Amino acid sequence: METTTQSTSVISPDKHYLNSISALKKEIKARGLYKKDTKMVLLHLCVHCIFTAAGITLFILSTHLLLTLLATALLLVGLLGIGTHTHNSAHYASTNSKKLDDLLSYFGNVVILGFSINYWQYKHNIVHHKNPNIVGHDFDFDFAPFFSVIKSEKDNTPGLHGFYYQYLQGIIFPVAIGFLAFDIQRQGLVYLLGKMRKDKTNIRYYVDLGCHILHVFLWIALPSLWFEISDVLLFYLLRNMLLSYALFFTLGASHLVPEAVFATNDQSSADFFLKQTATTINIHTNGYGNFLMSGLDYQIEHHLFVGVCYTKLPELSKLVKEFCDFNGYSHTTLGMLSSWLKVISVFYNPKPVINDLELSRPPIKTHLS
Repeated sequence: METTTQSTSVISPDKHYLNSISALKKEIKARGLYKKDTKMVLLHLCVHCIFTAAGITLFILSTHLLLTLLATALLLVGLLGIGTHTHNSAHYASTNSKKLDDLLSYFGNVVILGFSINYWQYKHNIVHHKNPNIVGHDFDFDFAPFFSVIKSEKDNTPGLHGFYYQYLQGIIFPVAIGFLAFDIQRQGLVYLLGKMRKDKTNIRYYVDLGCHILHVFLWIALPSLWFEISDVLLFYLLRNMLLSYALFFTLGASHLVPEAVFATNDQSSADFFLKQTATTINIHTNGYGNFLMSGLDYQIEHHLFVGVCYTKLPELSKLVKEFCDFNGYSHTTLGMLSSWLKVISVFYNPKPVINDLELSRPPIKTHLS
C-alpha cells in the first residue's frame, strides 16, 4: 500500500521525493544509490583480514604486555570488521553477484566467526528485519529466562525468578555478555543440524557444515600442531569473549536503547516505515568508526533499504532524514559512547512496551534546510 506524505505544506519541485515512498525510491535510484561498490567493498574486507592476521601474528610473537594488548586490539577490530562486513554480504548488499556475496558470507560468517550463515539469514534477515523490536516476533531482545529488558516482565515476574530479575541480573549480565559469541555458535549449529535432518538435499546446509569444520580446523586443529592445545583453546576463548562484547555493543546499540521503542505483538501490521524508524536508531561515528561498522551506524537506512550497499548509506541517510522529518517519522542519531551507556542502562532500567507505534511519531517538520 502506498504511503503518502502526512504534511500539508507545499512541496517544492526539487523536493518531490518527499511526497511518497515510491517517489523517494525513484530519487534513490536516480542518484545511483542502488549501485554496488564491489571493488571498494572487497578492499575493505582485505583490510579487515590484514588486521586480523596482524593481530594473531603479533600475539604469537609478543613478549611484552603492551605488544600483547596491541595484538589483542588488532585482532578484535579485524574480527569485528569482518563480522560487520559479512552482515552486508548476508543481505546480498555487498556486490553485484549473489554468488560472490554468498562466498563472502560463508567465509566471514562461518569460516572466520563460526556462525551458521543459514541460521543468521533466518534469524536476522527474515525474522528480525520484518518486525524489529516487536514482542512475539523479534527475539533479538528476548533474553528470558536469564535477563529481561522489558519493564512489565521484570516488574511482574513472581517468586525467585522475579527476585533474580530485580536484584541479580544487573550483576550477572556484564559477565554473561562475554559468552554471546558461543551462544550464537550453539544456536546456529542446533538450527543447522535440525534443518539437515528435515532436508537432506539442500546443498547450502552441507556447505555451511563444511565451513564449520574448516573453522575448527583453522582456529583449533591447525594451531595445535605448533602450540599446546590448552593454549590454543585459551586463545579461542579470549577471541570469542572479546568478539562477544564487540558484537553486543555494535549490534545492540541500534535497537536496545530507550529511543528505539518496544511494541506489542499486534504492531507487526503497522506502517512499514513507522515500524522500522520507531524501533531503530543511527549511531554517530567518525570515518574509522564508519569503516569498522560497515554501515551498522546507519541502521535506519539499512532497515528501510536493505539492498543498498553500506558505502552508499551516508548519502542515503540525508534523503531518508529529510523524508522522515517531513512525514512525521522518527530519525534518531546518538553518539557511540552515549548509545553504549544506554544499552547497559536497559538491563537496570528496562523499557516499556507501547501498544501503538503512532504514539512514537515526532512532530512534522515543514521547514527543511
